[in-house]
Amino acid sequence: MISISGDAHSWQEHGLNNTEQFLAVNWCGYQRLQTKSLSRNRDQGRVDFQLIYITGGKGLFRFQDETIEVTSGNFVIYTPGQPQHYSYQAEDGTEAYWIHFTGYSAYDYLQQFGLLKQSIHTIGIIDEVIALFKKIIQELNSHMPLRGQLTTAYLLEMLTLLGRRLQSTDELGSQGRHPDINQMIAFMHEKYSDNLSISDLAGECSLSVFRFIHKFKEVTGMTPMKYITDIRMNEAKKLLSESSLHVKEVAAVVGYDNPLYFSRIFRSTVGIPPSEYKKQFL
Repeated sequence: MISISGDAHSWQEHGLNNTEQFLAVNWCGYQRLQTKSLSRNRDQGRVDFQLIYITGGKGLFRFQDETIEVTSGNFVIYTPGQPQHYSYQAEDGTEAYWIHFTGYSAYDYLQQFGLLKQSIHTIGIIDEVIALFKKIIQELNSHMPLRGQLTTAYLLEMLTLLGRRLQSTDELGSQGRHPDINQMIAFMHEKYSDNLSISDLAGECSLSVFRFIHKFKEVTGMTPMKYITDIRMNEAKKLLSESSLHVKEVAAVVGYDNPLYFSRIFRSTVGIPPSEYKKQFL
């Protein structure tokens, strides 16, 4: 078995409850089963929270009288005092990241992020979450100043990412959000001044134009063209209020070759012509 861990305290089997900090990491680690199996039986649970993220193989988790097979891409969360009975078999090649944490706001964060609705959650493999586990382990072993504060920040980021994935899936059904839509949104914010073609964006997502527009509206609540226009108008307002650029120059910067067309779009969106808008800040 390969086992890598980082400790904020010397190991305590029943955990550690911290009521002075809002959130704190106690222990964090990674295990990969190769030749020996592993089992944990804690009838009284622990006094801290535990989150186990299966990233390879599977594990068997018993809750009351039911044993559930938890496969890769799922995580299990235990609350303080909850009995813990689980095992990994060597032949399954199980890989798992785990973290024990505490703090007077831990329960509230987990509740807010929707992580306490059930004990087992399906999220798939999220590279950013795995990277955060590795950062926490590394930081716990570094003995650098403020390591506690940094590991807390990483933990909060991790819980937020898990909550976002779960809430995104809940909002859009079992298929979840199309992974390329957010990528296209980021691209649009970066390249908003270019001549963006909806058909080209749809092609990048391997979707028809109709399906791309429909999916985009599910995620953002508006069409791709309206979204691009809103980006351009927001950037135009910033330039008009904060720079010495003339209306014609602002139009060119945000992607309009025709300043008259830009003025018409600006007026229909903002309510006044760009020239009048700029006068407010002179």
